[in-house]
Amino acid sequence: MAKSKLIAAIDIGSSKVATLLAQVREEDPEKLHIIGAASAISRGVRKGQIVNIEEAVSCITESVEAAERMGGYNISKAWVSLDGAHVGSINSQGVVAVAQPHGEVSHEDVKRVMEAARAISLPSSSEIVHVVPRSFTVDGQDGVRDPVGMTGVRLEVKTHIITGSTTALRNLTKCVSEVGCDVEGLVFGGVAAAEAVLSDTEKELGVVLVDIGGGTTNVAIFVEGSLAYSSVLPVGAKNVTNDLAIGLRISLESAEKNKIDAQ
Repeated sequence: MAKSKLIAAIDIGSSKVATLLAQVREEDPEKLHIIGAASAISRGVRKGQIVNIEEAVSCITESVEAAERMGGYNISKAWVSLDGAHVGSINSQGVVAVAQPHGEVSHEDVKRVMEAARAISLPSSSEIVHVVPRSFTVDGQDGVRDPVGMTGVRLEVKTHIITGSTTALRNLTKCVSEVGCDVEGLVFGGVAAAEAVLSDTEKELGVVLVDIGGGTTNVAIFVEGSLAYSSVLPVGAKNVTNDLAIGLRISLESAEKNKIDAQ
């Protein structure tokens, strides 16, 4: 019987916590087979950030356990979405000499130039979450997407770096750990949404992705196929509900129902 690999993801949002459990099967490694999915009403989360550890752990546990029951597997580690107004971005460059002069660019060279691009000045309260390569330049030839195997002596890279608050990241990691899951990695929600809904053609032509959540809105801008800007606005669908409640002089529950029915 073919073996399968389990992949779990937890999206901790301002309005709900969603958990997804998928299999990657050997006979079909290019596809994800969803075997478990569940969500729970979010508590202890405000505008994408943890504000109450105990309440957040409770709703994450509820979502994770429901997904485990559906899929029939225990989740030991998971990818976790990152959100909140603390998320920022900056574009950076790095340059290194190819290890073998007049030789081919290797994966090790790419790794070194990416590390060079990480050398940026950040506040002590922030840390790097993603370093996304935009394009490479080999001996003056720019616009290279994958330099491995090309001949050259100088390798440059343009990157897009996404950062987050150290405190917010630690609180998020702690909440997931309290559930009994190890954090396999943090993924900015805007990047995850772009991978899910944007095609390569749209990215190449240039596109702005706006992902409106309950308490925040993620923005990701792609230029010539690569991520050029990303940000989080502390405004979401809950603000629309509040405005409707005030303008129509009705309860928040009625405003939410009217908003959903009008879609």
